[in-house]
Amino acid sequence: MDTQAIIDILDAEQLEPTSNVSAMCDKIKARHTDRVQAFLYYGSSLRAMNDPGKMLDFYVLVDSYRKTHNNPLRALLNWTIPPAVYYLENKNEDGTVSTCKYSIISLPAFERKCTRRAFLSMVWGRFSQPCVLLFAKDKTTHTRIQTARTNAIKHIADQTSPLIDGPISATKFWARGFLESYKTELRPESSDTRSEEIVTRYQDRYDALMQLLYGAPNKVGKHELPPKSAFAKVSKKWVWFWRRVLGKIQAAIRILNTASTFDGGLDYALHKLKSHSGVTIDVTESQRKYPVLWSPVLAWKLYKRGAFR
Repeated sequence: MDTQAIIDILDAEQLEPTSNVSAMCDKIKARHTDRVQAFLYYGSSLRAMNDPGKMLDFYVLVDSYRKTHNNPLRALLNWTIPPAVYYLENKNEDGTVSTCKYSIISLPAFERKCTRRAFLSMVWGRFSQPCVLLFAKDKTTHTRIQTARTNAIKHIADQTSPLIDGPISATKFWARGFLESYKTELRPESSDTRSEEIVTRYQDRYDALMQLLYGAPNKVGKHELPPKSAFAKVSKKWVWFWRRVLGKIQAAIRILNTASTFDGGLDYALHKLKSHSGVTIDVTESQRKYPVLWSPVLAWKLYKRGAFR
């Protein structure tokens, strides 16, 4: 398998950032002086370029949690349950206001979470999909990130292949992998619809990746996958089952931790959780003031209401 060929595909997807995206990145870098190694721009705002109503989504790769966060507790939480999520607004030159949600993770942690050692698919599932690498500190950093994303693509393919019986088209293969990954998260939209949409939107990309990983398709456009034993197929289904259980719990805890990063954060986090799971709870003023302290209690209440299912 040619790793460089996959990196070439990823590099070909890069775009020049719009002015509001560049301005937001500059503001984030000013918040975390000399710590930012690169940005990964992804999500619905990337797909709907220049839509002012869309919140910008970034993964911000840093060199040190301790030096990035002013709050030692926040640094510890970032290290324990990465990424740490922040909210930011910026007034653009044309008078419009851009909003942003950015997630902080260290570059070494990002690399680890794109490899086969990473159980949960939050990082390797997300960044095997198209995104834009922005403002890498240097060429070495750029290469490290794109190599990590190449590992993520290989990993999700390896985790998907045992679930497939017989030859399969590139569209169906990647859609199945992303569907399994989406099921491990808290998502408001139809996972089936979303996974199909992502693949067909970037059909040439996934056709090229499929050919690099599994060779040319047959006469009816399907690829032959390496044979898997019955044990491998059953065990991989159980692996995905446990990813769903643990992934949803971790996602809910991460949303609650987000509540500590800006004023009104707990209400924002609970609104986000409600939009994902349909579950809501009442909170006290003390819980709003100290969301991290109260997070185990809030997480238990949400669990009893079914937020993690």
